[in-house]
Amino acid sequence: MKTSRGFTLIELMIVVAIVAILSAIALPAYNSYVTRSKLAEAFSGLSGASVALQQYAQDNRTYVPTAASPNVCTSGNAPTSTDFSFACSPAPTTTQFTITATGITPTLIGMTYSIDQNGTKRTLSVPSSGGWSSNNVGSNSTCWVRDQSGDC
Repeated sequence: MKTSRGFTLIELMIVVAIVAILSAIALPAYNSYVTRSKLAEAFSGLSGASVALQQYAQDNRTYVPTAASPNVCTSGNAPTSTDFSFACSPAPTTTQFTITATGITPTLIGMTYSIDQNGTKRTLSVPSSGGWSSNNVGSNSTCWVRDQSGDC
């Protein structure tokens, strides 16, 4: 008598169902993790630029760059990033500056963060799609939103 070896169709269908359930849970969590890891680039760029501007103001008694003394607000001197663009907007004055980081890659479009001369961190906008909460977002924000729940 011959014994057959292998898997039955039912066993294979159960394995496929289990893999599908696991991937349905894991894929969104992984995408969220990747997005959160890219936000660190914005936060470090903003913090570094803020420190550089504070040092510039100590040396020059103003945040306003000149041709002879450029700073991070001067074209070509802003922090570089593959996922965010940095700008001083509006232009710095003698006593004030605001640096913004705006998402430029498809998964980060709609994200805008800022920091000012007082070290006030703001989340100006988050994507309207993708489940991002609007908690802690807008001109009254006092932190950088780090995840979709709106937590800082």
